[in-house]
Amino acid sequence: MAATSPQREPSAGFFRVYVRVSPLRLVVLALLSTAFAAIDYRAGIGPHDEGLMLQWGHRIAGGEWPYRDFWCNYLPGAPLLQAALGDSLVLWRVVRAVLAGVCAVLAYLLVRRETVNDRWALGAWAGVTAAMAWPLTPGPNAPALALALGSLLAARRRRGWAGILAGAAFLFRPEIGIAAALGAWILDGRRSWTPLLSAAFVALLGLLPFLVVSPGDLLSQTFGFALKQHLQHLPFPLAPHTTDPNKVLERMFPALLVVFTVLWGAVVLPRGRGGALLPLMVVGLAYLLARTDEFHLVPLAAVLAIALAAAAARESRMALKVALAVGLALIVAHGLDRQLGKVTDATALAGVDLSAVDGVRTAPDDAHALEELAAAVRQRSKPGDPLLSAPPRYDRVRVGDTLLYILLNRANPTRYDVVQPGVVTTAKVQREMRAALQRTHTRLIVRWLAPVARDVEDNGSGTSSGVTLLDDYINAHYAQVGRYGDYLLLARR
Repeated sequence: MAATSPQREPSAGFFRVYVRVSPLRLVVLALLSTAFAAIDYRAGIGPHDEGLMLQWGHRIAGGEWPYRDFWCNYLPGAPLLQAALGDSLVLWRVVRAVLAGVCAVLAYLLVRRETVNDRWALGAWAGVTAAMAWPLTPGPNAPALALALGSLLAARRRRGWAGILAGAAFLFRPEIGIAAALGAWILDGRRSWTPLLSAAFVALLGLLPFLVVSPGDLLSQTFGFALKQHLQHLPFPLAPHTTDPNKVLERMFPALLVVFTVLWGAVVLPRGRGGALLPLMVVGLAYLLARTDEFHLVPLAAVLAIALAAAAARESRMALKVALAVGLALIVAHGLDRQLGKVTDATALAGVDLSAVDGVRTAPDDAHALEELAAAVRQRSKPGDPLLSAPPRYDRVRVGDTLLYILLNRANPTRYDVVQPGVVTTAKVQREMRAALQRTHTRLIVRWLAPVARDVEDNGSGTSSGVTLLDDYINAHYAQVGRYGDYLLLARR
């Protein structure tokens, strides 16, 4: 089909116009976005989020099944991807940066096809580039968004492929996969059921092995975990992770995302436009409101950048066009600010002399403490021996340092790599973990006492569950043999 003239007004409907773009341009845009996301990609260590994904991937690579052999609140897509990537902290970050580039290029193509306006398509590319650049921690959001945007791009001509991509997104984040399937169904002018049916087939096919092996555990640990999310809810609308008066944009960004989401809806939806993006917008908004932190900004910010660019390109009223452009500019500015901050902060980081770290850097005190801890653990145990990475206390939990299992090359004697409220704070789980420590004769425990682990959030995680079974057992059977920065090493008495 011939390329559409840039002067031609698109016909009614969403993403109705097809456009051909130079492959070289797409490659350049992808490389620029990837390079932006990869700025100082070795900076920082994520003890909880990064640790969980690496540990789950390590377990799967070792022959264990998620849900049956270890507790996992994610659907299998992200853990399986991590198992394929291995235990490297760096390799995932490279893949994550590439996914940011893929999402940005897909955003460019979607807006270019809808509006036949290259400038606004480049604006969407810049917005998604900024939104997807940080954080580079492993997780399901980036792959799910890439698959979802690919589904929308394929929906007009390849309904079956649109459903397949949406079903694959479901295996990473179910709500994003469902939203993508609905968006693809809306985009299909014939309202064919093909996208929905093919998405359901792929999702079911991907879950089938795990449903056969352990159906109850799969459902309770993934979809059932949603019933415990209230314990980690954070107040809205201000970002709780910073109170620095110099970081006004970072502090206000969650509220700004909501404001411009409402503005987009008020401008676009009454005209019968934007329906294909609406499911993803709703999902991103719900995800942000569930926990207003920096990690939950990404899905809404990325989709909103596309929506604002598309709406501004088609808006004839100058005041509204400017308002939509301001929202897009703020998303870009926020991403630039975060990357600049990462570069500035990284000047004070130091490398860790551990093989599993692959050159990733952290605070100098933490780097030194990890090296000393690893030396002490090597003196008292062998690679692969059981070792428990424990939070400061088990009756009131915020996050845990699951990454220690990979860094120290030791095995978790329990099924619970997830250290979160509503899981390890319960009597049932603590009894199971206590029995595992006894059965495996675990000799060493590391208490992670970092401020991030001891902080009390304004939610259910800040309240004690009253269950101290595991802490009582540890205190009775283990004694301190060393303190290395934030790491307290305990050995069986």
